[in-house]
Amino acid sequence: MAGSFYRYAMSEIEELVQARTDDADWHRQLPLQSRVGYLIRRLHQIHSAIFVEECREFGITPVQYGLLTALHCFPGSDQVSLGREVGIDRTNVADVLERLSERGLVRRERSVNDKRSKIAFLTPAGEAILEQGRAGMMRAQERILAPLAPPFRPAFLAVLTQLIDGNSQSVPSESGFDVERRPRKKPHARDDSSG
Repeated sequence: MAGSFYRYAMSEIEELVQARTDDADWHRQLPLQSRVGYLIRRLHQIHSAIFVEECREFGITPVQYGLLTALHCFPGSDQVSLGREVGIDRTNVADVLERLSERGLVRRERSVNDKRSKIAFLTPAGEAILEQGRAGMMRAQERILAPLAPPFRPAFLAVLTQLIDGNSQSVPSESGFDVERRPRKKPHARDDSSG
């Protein structure tokens, strides 16, 4: 049964890919709900909402939790390395690290190897949030996968990984296509860099 569903889904996808984009009605042949980007974005929105709900008591977002996890695994990482690990650009890494630092979850310091670069470490409070939030993160993972029968979950994760790996070279994490960005502070009139 699973094989026949897969063949049906693949034939539908192949038909959609063959849709002629020069046709005036191309958008009807390829409705929004069948577009890969739309589906991935919707699943991301759903996952983010579930994660925030499950980790509400800690006031932490999926990106923040990802950065805490990366710092746990790679203490003393710089912004570029963290961005690559988590899949966000270094500007966003800096913004998220600043928020985590303001909460006392992360400590930042100048690199001894490169004085222009800052490295980050988890504080004991950051380690505690990471550990306390683990159960919520696991519940969020379980909830997002719950509609899939357990035998299909490894294949789903393998396909997602293959899509990410296969497309990572064309759009690196430093591309700036990230969502967790704090609004920039407006510069004061005296902050003119020309003088």
